[in-house]
Amino acid sequence: MIVVTKSNNQTAATDLEYLVWHEGRYYFMQFIQDMTHGSPLKLLVRFSLPMIIGNLFQQLYTMTDSIIVGKFIGADALASVGACNSVTYLLFSLCLGLSSGIGIVISQHFGSGNEKNIRKAIGNSIYLLLSCAIVLTVLGLLCAKPVMELLGTPKEIMGNAVSYFQIVTAGTIAVAFYNGISSILRALGDSRTPLFFLILAALLNIGLDLLFVLIFHMGVAGTALATTLAQLVSACSCLAFAIHTNPYFRLTKTCFAPDRELITQMLHIGLPLSLQNAMIALSCTVLQGIINTFGTTVVAAFTSTNRIESLIAQVFLSLNTALSSYTAQNLGAENPDRVRQGTRCSVGIVCVFSIIMLLFIYLFGKSVMGWFVQEPDVIQTGSRALKLISCFFAAWGLLYVFRGVLNGAGNAGFAYVSGLLEIIGRVGFALLFTRMDSVGVWGIWLAEGCTWILITVAGIYCYRRGNWKHSKLIRVSAGKYSLR
Repeated sequence: MIVVTKSNNQTAATDLEYLVWHEGRYYFMQFIQDMTHGSPLKLLVRFSLPMIIGNLFQQLYTMTDSIIVGKFIGADALASVGACNSVTYLLFSLCLGLSSGIGIVISQHFGSGNEKNIRKAIGNSIYLLLSCAIVLTVLGLLCAKPVMELLGTPKEIMGNAVSYFQIVTAGTIAVAFYNGISSILRALGDSRTPLFFLILAALLNIGLDLLFVLIFHMGVAGTALATTLAQLVSACSCLAFAIHTNPYFRLTKTCFAPDRELITQMLHIGLPLSLQNAMIALSCTVLQGIINTFGTTVVAAFTSTNRIESLIAQVFLSLNTALSSYTAQNLGAENPDRVRQGTRCSVGIVCVFSIIMLLFIYLFGKSVMGWFVQEPDVIQTGSRALKLISCFFAAWGLLYVFRGVLNGAGNAGFAYVSGLLEIIGRVGFALLFTRMDSVGVWGIWLAEGCTWILITVAGIYCYRRGNWKHSKLIRVSAGKYSLR
């Protein structure tokens, strides 16, 4: 049993200065956040901010990494790394989906107050993460060259691309466990610890990039090795820190005993989320093929606008993750009314932020495009595209709000539907609009906006039906739980 020691007159659920006494030692309450009490708005904002900072930092690292590769190795090396991006994203997104499923199950057990099952779920998650990592690693090592050939990788960069892909794939176990540990910590209300170790990984990656490329002259293989080692150090450090600061990570042998029910629960949510991520990655890959037919200017404009969208998306993505943990905890506590309150707060945040971004794009869109490219025709095309797509930002944000609620509720059906709509909308609308003379090239961005609306409408429909209130994975009754 965990005993909470109060330091003042506030309630134990919201005071981050409390200490937790467990098995003969104290832990800081700041590493555990019960989101079943307190202001939903404050909780969601406080939970989201570290993730926004971390995601923006990761975007900065990605750009820095590209600069190092392009400047010190060459354009061919940069092309080799770029040729692997879509496939590595697909593999890692499968790990991310499974990690999210693990986190949602643990959040619901946390909300229900079932400490025994929290630890058993953490122990059993190791089997899922390890199995996923082994399968993806083997596939990556064996299928690297055939996959690169299937993607039409130019012969002059084939060797470097295959080498980069194999080395990065060999580090899948680090990616799986870092994401798994981070997801578990967020499930317990701690979004700050993953931020610290994400920053550690980024800084270490940049340092190792410079070491392997400039000192050891290892080329593309050096950049891949730097990424793998940085992820491994981050995963191990994050785990060690969690064991030291979070009582739920103090596991006994019984926690590692395979539990069929818990594993089934985590797969029930994790697999649909993994498939959803895979379908999103697939739709983006197919859309890129359509974009490539319009020539260099359009490709460059889309790449630039996509980078800008990626920065804006970090707010929506962070809110989505926060809302998933918030929803899972409160449904575990059998309090759907707090979920509704959190949803309304999130809708308000999205609407305000979307209006601000819309005004910003209309006032400074051309200047922002100038940060990424210098060609006047690319800037002109990109700035017009930004103005078009910014009109859909509200729908984009709401997509993540309702996806967060339904994922947190364990609604596997919506994850499948959402993934399918990503493919149908992004590819289908693009093919339809770009063939219309009145729309033409602008159909690329219009298709993206219409896809967001399509998925948002589906999300609102599922939310309004109210089935999510009863789709809780965990039913607590006399210490028992079962899959629903």
